[in-house]
Amino acid sequence: MAESNGQSLTLASLNLERSYRTGSDPLNNFYIPCLSVATKYDRAAGFFDSKSLAIAGRGVAGLIQNGGQMRLLTSPRFSDDDLEALRAYTGDISDSDIFEAALQRGVGGNSPPEDIEKYLQTDRFRCLAWLLDEGKLEIRVAYMPDDKERDPFRLYHEKLGIIGDDDGNRVAFSGSLNETQAGWTKNYESFDVFRSWMSSEDVRIQDKQDAFDRLWNNDDPEVDVYPLPDAVKQSVTERSPETVDGLPALNLFLTEEGRQQLTAATSNDEDDGKDLWPHQQEAIDWWKAHNYHGLFAMATGTGKTYTALRAARLEADTRLTIIVVPTKVLVDQWLEDLSDVFGPDTAVLECTGREEWRSSILGIVDPYRIGDVSEIVKEDRTVLITTPHTASTDAFRRAIAHTPPQRLQIIIDEVHGIGSAQFRKTLEIDAGRRIGLSATPNRQWDEEGTRAIYEYFGGHEPFRLSTQEAIENGYLAEYEYHPLLCELSAEEFDEYLAYTNELGAVEAQLKASESPSDHLYRRRKQLLRERARIKKRAVQKPARFGQFLDSEHPTPAIVFCEDNEQIDELEDELKQRNKRYGVYVSDREDEQANAFHKFETGAIEYLLAIKCLDEGVDVPDCPTAVIISSSTNTREFIQRRGRVLRTSDSKDHAVIYDMFVLPGINAQPGDHTAQKIITQELRRAKLLMDAARNSDEAEVQLAEELESYGKGFKTLVYAIEPPDPFDPEKLDFAETT
Repeated sequence: MAESNGQSLTLASLNLERSYRTGSDPLNNFYIPCLSVATKYDRAAGFFDSKSLAIAGRGVAGLIQNGGQMRLLTSPRFSDDDLEALRAYTGDISDSDIFEAALQRGVGGNSPPEDIEKYLQTDRFRCLAWLLDEGKLEIRVAYMPDDKERDPFRLYHEKLGIIGDDDGNRVAFSGSLNETQAGWTKNYESFDVFRSWMSSEDVRIQDKQDAFDRLWNNDDPEVDVYPLPDAVKQSVTERSPETVDGLPALNLFLTEEGRQQLTAATSNDEDDGKDLWPHQQEAIDWWKAHNYHGLFAMATGTGKTYTALRAARLEADTRLTIIVVPTKVLVDQWLEDLSDVFGPDTAVLECTGREEWRSSILGIVDPYRIGDVSEIVKEDRTVLITTPHTASTDAFRRAIAHTPPQRLQIIIDEVHGIGSAQFRKTLEIDAGRRIGLSATPNRQWDEEGTRAIYEYFGGHEPFRLSTQEAIENGYLAEYEYHPLLCELSAEEFDEYLAYTNELGAVEAQLKASESPSDHLYRRRKQLLRERARIKKRAVQKPARFGQFLDSEHPTPAIVFCEDNEQIDELEDELKQRNKRYGVYVSDREDEQANAFHKFETGAIEYLLAIKCLDEGVDVPDCPTAVIISSSTNTREFIQRRGRVLRTSDSKDHAVIYDMFVLPGINAQPGDHTAQKIITQELRRAKLLMDAARNSDEAEVQLAEELESYGKGFKTLVYAIEPPDPFDPEKLDFAETT
C-alpha cells in the first residue's frame, strides 16, 4: 500500500470532496489518489476504453502493486450494421463474431476499424492485456435485450464505481462519468462521492455495491450480462507484455513521457513476417512457464536459433542479451539471424578474439546496470555476442558484473560444450532469463558437466523435439539410411586386438590399486584413442568410398572425414573420377569460403569436411551425407545427420551413407573383440536407422551381411537398442575394454 512519511495511506486518509466536476480536476484529485491505495475496484460504466487505464496510470499501478483487482461492467459500442445483425441473431450472443467486433471497437475507444490493429499495439492495450491475463481485471458486458414494446436500440448506460482498501474503507461515486479518456479529461462531467467513514454515507455505498453485484451476477431482469467472449479475451491477452518480477514495467505508465517512450519502443516489436511452427510456440510457452529458464533440446534443423531469438525478443527493450556461440563462423550466422528477428536497429557488440571489445563494453552495459526502465527503453535493443572462450574469461564476466539479473538474458548455443571444465565459468553469469540450445544437451561420459548445465538452466528436463517427431510433423525431411560395409585388414584387426589386450592389463592394474597413478589413467586414455583411430582410419575406407562414387546416389553430398590425411586419400578417389569437389576444414581457412560458395551454387558436387560442419552451421540445401569416420559420441553423428534433413522444394528426401566397419577375415566366429567392434558400430547404426523410412530394410541387410561372422552377430542386429541421446547412463558404447 502507498506510504507518506512512513505512514500507510488509506482511503480515509485522503482529503476527498463530496462531489467533483471537470473544473476540479477529478482525475488527479480523486481517481488517481483513490486507486493508488485501493485493493478493490468495481466499476459500472456505459462506455469503456483502455485509454482510461493509461490516463490513470499512476493509480492503476498502485492498484496492481497493492495486489488489487478490478471488476468492470460495460456496454459495447455497436455500429448500425451490428445492431441490425444482432436483432436478427438468435444464438448465444457471447459466441457472435459481430459481438466480438463490437466489443473490440468499444475497447478501442473511438478508433475507426482500420486503426484498431495499430491501436492494439499501444502500451495501454498491452497493460490491459496483462491485467486480463493475470486475472487482475475481469470484464463483463451488459446488453439490453430486445423488447418489441420498447426501443430496441437501448444501451446499458449506468455509471457508478466502488473503491475499497485493505482497512475496510470504501468510496462510491456515481454521476455522468464514463470510464474513458474523454470522460476523465475532456468532457464536462460531474459525480457525487460517498465515503464509508462518514456514517451517514455508508448505507448509500452498500446500496450501490448491492446494485453492482446484482448486475455482475446477471440477476437484474432488465439487463443481460455476459462474460468477456473467449475469442475477444484471447485477442487481447496474446499481446500481454512480459513482466519484471511478475509485474509489467509499471513506472512507464506513470507519466505521459513514460507512455510515449513505451509506445515508441513497442512499436518496433512487430511480427517479423514469419509464423512460428507449433513446436516453436510450444517451446516459448514452456520456457515462460518454467520461469524463463530452460534447455531447448530440439532436433537439428527444427529452428532452435529462431525459437530462441523470438523468445528473447519478448520485452528485449529492457534487457541486455548475451549470445554465446561455439565458433566465429556461427557468430556470423547468428548476426544474420539476429538482424532479421530483432531488427536492423539492434545495437550489437561482438566480443571475440577478432574484435576489440574491451574499450566499448562498459558504455553498452552501464545503462542496464545503473539505469532505470525509463532510461533503458530509450536505448536500442542491445546484444553482446561472444564465444565460450571469451564468455568464460574474468574480463568479460567483470564487465557485465552487477547487472541486475532482471535486466539480463543469455542464450547459449550448442550448450553441451559449455559444460566442459574449460568453459564452465560462463555458467556463473547471473541472468534472469536463460536459454540453452542443443539437439543433445547431455555431455557424454561427463556427469559433472551435464549436471552443471542442467542446474544453470533451471534443474528441470529440457523441452524436447526428437528427430522422429520432427519428421512425422513435417519439420524435417524423411531420409534413408544405407550402411557402406568396410572390413578391417588382417593387420588392423590384429593391432586392434593387441590394444584391447593391453587395455585389459591397464584396467586390471587400475582396479587392483587403491590409489592409481595418473600415468595409468593417461596410458588408458592414449590406448583408447589409438585403438579407436584404427577404425576411423581403416585403410580400405578410401577404396570403399571410390566404390560409392561409382554407384548411383544423389548429389550434392557432404563427406565427413577423420583428418587431413584421410581427406587427401579421398581427394585422390574424387580426382580419378573427375568429380567436382571442395574442402572445408578449419586449418584451410583460405579454401573454406570459396568451397562453401561453390557448394551452395552447385559448382561442386562434394564437400569434404572434418568437424567444423558438425555444430550448427547452416549448410546449403543438400540431400546427402556420407559419414566416412565417426567417433562413439552420439552427438557427432546426430549433428551430422541433421545437416541434410532440412526440408526444401528441391529434394523429396535425404540419404545418409554410413561407413560401417567390420572385423575382417582374421576375426574368428564368436570372437569377443570382433563382437565389441560390431556392437559399437551397430549402436551408431541403430540410432541413425531408427528414424529412417527404410529402417526395417536396412536392419535386414545388416543382419544378412553379419551372418558370415556367426549367428550370434546376426542376432545382435535385432537385440541392440538404439542409444538414448538424453540419458548418459545408456550411452555405454564408449571405446572401453
